[in-house]
Amino acid sequence: MPDFPSLEWFEAVRDSANGDSQFTSQGTVNCLMGMKVGDSAFAVTFEGFECAVVKAVPEGELRDLDFYIDLSPAEWRDLLDNIAANGGSDSAHTLNTLDLTMPNGCVKSGSELRRAAFFRYHLSLQAFFDASARVETTFA
Repeated sequence: MPDFPSLEWFEAVRDSANGDSQFTSQGTVNCLMGMKVGDSAFAVTFEGFECAVVKAVPEGELRDLDFYIDLSPAEWRDLLDNIAANGGSDSAHTLNTLDLTMPNGCVKSGSELRRAAFFRYHLSLQAFFDASARVETTFA
């Protein structure tokens, strides 16, 4: 049972998503996405119909990605608990909804053009996180 946040957890979600028709049915995804969780940062590479690479990165490398999701540990836990409870996010807990309803949004990027990739792929990215419903998660 992997702890969140950890590389092991993101690898388990990658494996769950890559075998999930809900994720692959959304179409191809070609972007570099990051996640910031407190002092931890992770990068995910999506290529075609799969999540190709997940890795832990120094926080400063998030600026080199297309965009990253910046949520507090409590906000991440609320999101992931909701996904686990419902087998996927409800409408109040999608990444898109969170970005639109948070005062400064949760999707960050150094470039609005690169940030636009989030909106292009948000359904696939949500399906990626929804695949975490099949990953038993403990919180560090």
